[in-house]
Amino acid sequence: MPRNLPDEPRPRDPNSTPTIAERRRLLDVNRAAAMFYRRELLRAKKSWARTYLTDAGVGEVLDPGSSWAIGYAPDSRSRLVDSLRSRGFDLASVRNAGLGLLDPDDRTIDRLRDHLILPARNERLETVGFIGMRTTTAPYYMASPASQVYRRSNALVGVAEQLDLLSEGAVPVLVNHPVDALAVERISRLSIGRWAGIPLCDTLLSVQQAALLARYTSADTAIVAVPHAAAAQRAATGFLDDLNRFFPRIWAVELPSMFPDGPPHDDQTAQQALHDALLVTRPLSDYRRPKQRRPRRQDGPASEAPGHGPEL
Repeated sequence: MPRNLPDEPRPRDPNSTPTIAERRRLLDVNRAAAMFYRRELLRAKKSWARTYLTDAGVGEVLDPGSSWAIGYAPDSRSRLVDSLRSRGFDLASVRNAGLGLLDPDDRTIDRLRDHLILPARNERLETVGFIGMRTTTAPYYMASPASQVYRRSNALVGVAEQLDLLSEGAVPVLVNHPVDALAVERISRLSIGRWAGIPLCDTLLSVQQAALLARYTSADTAIVAVPHAAAAQRAATGFLDDLNRFFPRIWAVELPSMFPDGPPHDDQTAQQALHDALLVTRPLSDYRRPKQRRPRRQDGPASEAPGHGPEL
């Protein structure tokens, strides 16, 4: 397993501005990591990741020609690090990109292990980081740490994969789970290309992400998928302020679940339900909870509690 060398440079401050050479090196190592993760998914025939995608009805992403570069981080201490080292990348660059970390013995090991991997891209659609997903009773996510080229709030998943749809007028549909995003895209391609699914993966939308999305979207509308729980619906209205800067119309939609433990994605009835739901939207602002007015303060002595007379 690769060890740190005594003369290796100290980790770069993620808040510092990279030189042109540093930026190129970080982009190159992320690009190589994306290829590694993709290759691991395609050849891991018996992994839970392949089973999960197939059961979710999105097995088309396992086609080598898929536009979605979804990958798999193997359950290994340093398989990615070893692969990147064999391609000429130094350990400092691997760690600075957020792909590796030090173990107690000062060995550089893989940061993401046994995760489905989604590449996150910046405003230039360059791969700058990754979001790993695991699932037990519910999905949870682990993102690359901040680096000189990556902030989770400055990158999105799914834009590059659906660039053709977005440039031709498809409306972005902001969902949480990647399976829902893939389901929306599939319905769109089976019909007339009305929508593009953008997964946020438990991230609150930022103004930078809204700007990135608008940069590659020709439509003047965005749709936010809202959960069925009332509290979560009100929380989704937090997207309004940032989206309104770039999209004149912000709509909301309540989608049926496309998770593997729900209706199968490739079932015709489930697909029809998803298609029909996407056609029924309403203003996202409708979910905003009206502000409660405070009672006016009355002057004079405090009133006595009802039902009690003066005490002797």
